[in-house]
Amino acid sequence: MESNKNESKQGSAKKAIKIIGIVLATLVLLFVIVFAYNYWRISTGRLIKWEGQYYTKDQIKAKYGEQVYDVPSKNTPEEVYTKFREALLKNDIEGALGMIREEKRGGYRERFSDKNVLEKYRILPEVNKIKKAENDSIGNLALYYYFKDEQKKDDVPFDIKFEKNKEGYWQIDGI
Repeated sequence: MESNKNESKQGSAKKAIKIIGIVLATLVLLFVIVFAYNYWRISTGRLIKWEGQYYTKDQIKAKYGEQVYDVPSKNTPEEVYTKFREALLKNDIEGALGMIREEKRGGYRERFSDKNVLEKYRILPEVNKIKKAENDSIGNLALYYYFKDEQKKDDVPFDIKFEKNKEGYWQIDGI
């Protein structure tokens, strides 16, 4: 009788191990399938990593809006830069701020309230000294750069970022 009890305990233990094995194998298989599916979504562009999180294209559009506008330009980055520089030289802070994207104006208004910082912005080079970074300029984004000292081309360049809005006007995104 005791041997029957031992055999039934061993049989129950074997069944439990089989069930646990099947559950673990199913979990591993599900993990592999989810991983492969997400890898496929990333590699085909259906899932995008932005600022450390993954988003679908629809989530990106809902959060950030449309980013590429196929509208003709109504001005050029060079014109915007020239107006910005001239406004600073004339001490027309609001005129200079008008050349900056609306989302960034508050930060620049605060910077320009410091007279020392404002003086540094007033020594920006003329428009013929800034160069377009062709490889880094696409669509509605343009990157320009300049060197503080033209003789020292091995120095790190300063950059000026421009973005074209939905109406086709270029504005300064960062300088």
